[in-house]
Amino acid sequence: MDGLTLQIALRKWCELLDVHAGRDKILRITGYICTLISDLPGTRDTPVSKKILIVGRQISNSRTINRLLDDLPMLNRTLSYGVGSNEKDQIIRISNLISNAINTCYYPLEHIAWLGDQGVLAVESKSFWRAVSYCWASTMYLAIVRTVRTISMLVQHRRHTMHSGKPSDSECMKFRRGMIQELLSLIQQMSDMGLAVNSIPGFLWGGKLKPRHTGFLGIVSTFISIAKLLRLVP
Repeated sequence: MDGLTLQIALRKWCELLDVHAGRDKILRITGYICTLISDLPGTRDTPVSKKILIVGRQISNSRTINRLLDDLPMLNRTLSYGVGSNEKDQIIRISNLISNAINTCYYPLEHIAWLGDQGVLAVESKSFWRAVSYCWASTMYLAIVRTVRTISMLVQHRRHTMHSGKPSDSECMKFRRGMIQELLSLIQQMSDMGLAVNSIPGFLWGGKLKPRHTGFLGIVSTFISIAKLLRLVP
């Protein structure tokens, strides 16, 4: 690796660390790496595994504390989207409206659960954490619906273009880029959906995934989101 490549890599890394979303993704992927390593053969049920899990839990706690500041940005996104009057597709519009409503409730619920864990509020935090998990799983399901709908629209547009005549090179490139982006988003969302459902014991596969499975899903999901932040996705 030459000096120029190292310089570019360092610049990209600093770009990631200079924004809140980037730091959160770095913490997230580090936490899931800890979860994965702790359950690998050779480290599972060892003192090293326990230490790695402690690091992972502390990283997760730090992300929860950082999200105490996310209420206003989420409210701003919800208000900016409004009723989605600029959205052309009704399925995407309705799913976005529902997601915005759920996400607006997500953060206050998480704050109450966290305050319950700390003993600040006299509440049963488990019930609130379960509600948080349901919110997460619901928004991931709706995100998958939107992505599948977008892929369907891309394919329909491609077929219409093919029937109208031979598509240009720029149209073909645009279609390929769109498909790659949406398929990566689908993989990311399905990974997060797996994690969200696993956090709800007794619901579908809730509580049945091994730490190595959750670690792998979290790494895949976060790696894709980091690639998007760094604009590495074509």
